[in-house]
Amino acid sequence: MRVPLSYCLVAFMKRFSTVAFICLLLGMGVTALALVTSYYGWPIQLEILSHFQAQYFVVTIALAVFILCLQQSRFALAMIFFSAILSVQLVSWYSLWLPASASSANYKVLSANVWVRNTDAKRVLELVAKEQPDLALFMEVNDVMGEQLASALKTILPYSSNQLTPYRLGTVLYSKKPLANVQLQQFNTRNASNITARVEVNGQQISVVGIHPFPPTTPELFGSRNQVLAAVSDYVQLQPNPVILVGDFNTTMWSPYYRQLARTTGLQNSRAGFGLLPTWPSSLSYANVPQLNALTRLFQIPIDQCLASPSLEVVGMHTGPNIGSDHLPIVVDFQLDDAA
Repeated sequence: MRVPLSYCLVAFMKRFSTVAFICLLLGMGVTALALVTSYYGWPIQLEILSHFQAQYFVVTIALAVFILCLQQSRFALAMIFFSAILSVQLVSWYSLWLPASASSANYKVLSANVWVRNTDAKRVLELVAKEQPDLALFMEVNDVMGEQLASALKTILPYSSNQLTPYRLGTVLYSKKPLANVQLQQFNTRNASNITARVEVNGQQISVVGIHPFPPTTPELFGSRNQVLAAVSDYVQLQPNPVILVGDFNTTMWSPYYRQLARTTGLQNSRAGFGLLPTWPSSLSYANVPQLNALTRLFQIPIDQCLASPSLEVVGMHTGPNIGSDHLPIVVDFQLDDAA
């Protein structure tokens, strides 16, 4: 018995319609996951999932393209709608206008998690020589790395916190200008890998806060990181001077804990207008094939941050090269007016 061709076509289209519908449900679930974790993801399991907003957006775009290939236009339009919702989480970090030129910068901040197992400062020092920062924060510095930095940077960045913070995750701050009131901070935890100081630039005092909370890999460390962020918020609100808050936050801009910090302090993320600039893991960056490099960066997340008071104008921000760490460094250019 021969089956009519029209029957086969109808069955074929129905099957494709079912596949498209399943993809639509998947896209709906991804969108809901992205929004819920970003605004309401207070438990550790949900908060960790909040960091992948760019990846969720890519998934919905891929599903929309797939559904279009199935010629299911109504489902594809619905998927594009979900992609548009997720794009709101991303587009605010990009500017339709050309940002201010970094050539007008007169104060540069470098922040680098150099990795606790890294004992060779060569690439770190090459980065410093290239960027010529006015202020540099180095985290996860072991004793061997610390000695190399202290020896090589004493003429380029002559002022420093003079010592690594206690514990294995050492932190040290270097500056071209004198640092005042340098203090190690625990911020309500047993983690002392945080530094506060003051520096005078063009006649105005700036409070510098360098933080490196523990990565939230366990409930205990998750709580420790959140305690640091909350204590930093309280500290920043008490400062009479403009603030630069910088370091490895071990969280992205989409975490509800980050959102609370930004909201309560009023500090602005230096990324705004310059893109997502993902920093971790660095092993996915700088492949030999540029096209592959661009693809692999889709799987990175931006957990190294620099926030500043609105009065401190940011004119540029970029990530640096791989320095032998699991993080990429960040470099921020400021245009700081004369206080007079």
